[in-house]
Amino acid sequence: MLAIIKKKFIINILLIISIVSISILSIHWHHQMYLLHKNEMIVKSNYERINALNRQLMMEYSELESGITIYQKSKEELLMFVPVETEEISI
Repeated sequence: MLAIIKKKFIINILLIISIVSISILSIHWHHQMYLLHKNEMIVKSNYERINALNRQLMMEYSELESGITIYQKSKEELLMFVPVETEEISI
């Protein structure tokens, strides 16, 4: 009889220890997931900010580049000149 009670006591102690250790590991895992999510949001916001800045710079560069190429083509291929200021002519 004493041996059965001793076995039950040992099994209960092992179950309690395993449940407590699994609970502690679960809390630790959830905390690590929270920290990972927090870092992910910071990295994502930085990426979006850098991507927006890159798009803005690319747009400004393409506008500048297209203006320069149009100006050069008009001078070289179409033989156009820069307009000269003239006085107003009344009709």
